This record gives sequence, structure tokens and C-alpha cells, in this order.
Amino acid sequence: MAKTAERFAFATFDVLESERIAGPRYSYWKSVFQTFFKRKTAIFWLALLLSLTLMSFIQPLVSGYDPAVAPNINTPSTWYQKPSAEHWFGTDDRGNDLWDVVWSGTRMSLSIAFIAAAINIGVGILVGAVWGYSKRLDPILLAVYNVVSNVPYILRSMMLMYIFGRGFWQMILAMTITGWLSIAFFIRTQVMIIRDREYNLASRCLGT
Repeated sequence: MAKTAERFAFATFDVLESERIAGPRYSYWKSVFQTFFKRKTAIFWLALLLSLTLMSFIQPLVSGYDPAVAPNINTPSTWYQKPSAEHWFGTDDRGNDLWDVVWSGTRMSLSIAFIAAAINIGVGILVGAVWGYSKRLDPILLAVYNVVSNVPYILRSMMLMYIFGRGFWQMILAMTITGWLSIAFFIRTQVMIIRDREYNLASRCLGT
């Protein structure tokens, strides 16, 4: 009996302690990062993407390569050289080092991808939030989405590139002028799911 009394003791009632949450605080982003960094494959691809991004911006600056300039175009001996210690990937038909050409093209491709993705995500989230909340806009935007989504995205982009012409910003415009629609449709669906849940319906019934 004495040992039992030592192990257990009556707790005094405290209002503040009764309201205190004893468990650790939950953080959504902390949970996301913990899950992400537990996967070795995800870490590998992230490291590869960061390495390619850094290399694509550093290498052209170090080499001084400019895709608009071809200093060896009138020197046939520098054309189509085989890979060597001086030119790791060889040279092209203008005498440019293909190693520099590859990294310059990588920088261009990644720049287009990041800018186009940022525009599509930003516009898609904004339009999708309004689309899901407004019942008047829903049939109009839904009709536009059904018409546009019937045409494959690559074909749409190629047609718009043919209209706008070649160029950095022309390609971004071709990729973003309709690219945000699928993101907006997804956000619209999520907003509608949350909008029509029971607690929101009850809140509107109470006048809030």
C-alpha cells in the first residue's frame, strides 16, 4: 500500500494547466519537409536539379560564351572538331564549343520553364479561387476550359508559337496563355469542395 501511494498522487485542479496543450505543436511545412527529406530519391533529383541550375548560370559566365556571337565562323579549321581536352564535346558548324552551347541552352530552357511555371501557377491559383467561389463565372469558365482542354497542350503551344514567332518571351507567352487553365480547374474543384462542406453551410445558415 505504501509503494502504491508513492507512485500515485492526486493532482490539483488548475484552470490554465487544464487548457494547455501538452503535445508538440504541429507544423504543416515541417511535416512536408520531414517527409520529403526522408526519401533519398527525392533528395537525389533535387540535388541534380540544383546542380544543373547552378552550372547553367555559372559556366556561360566563366567561359564568356555568347550565343549571338560566332567568332570562329570564318575559320573552317575550328568547325566540327572531335571531343578533346580543349573541347570536351567538340565544336559545332560555327566553331563554337559544344560544352558551352549545351550549358547556354540549359540556362535558356530552365529560365523558360521556371518563368512559365510561375506565371501558370500564379494565374491559375487566382483565377481558380475566384472561379470556385463565384457561381456566375463557373459555367462560362467551365465552357472555356472544356473547349481549350480538348486540344493537346503541345499542339496549342506549337500553334501559338507559329502565330507569335520565335523568341524567348514568345515561347513563354505561348506556354502561359492557356497553360494556367488546368491549374485553375484543379483549384476551382478544391475551393468548391471546401465551400460546400457542412461547417460552411452551417455558418451561412447562422448568418455569418
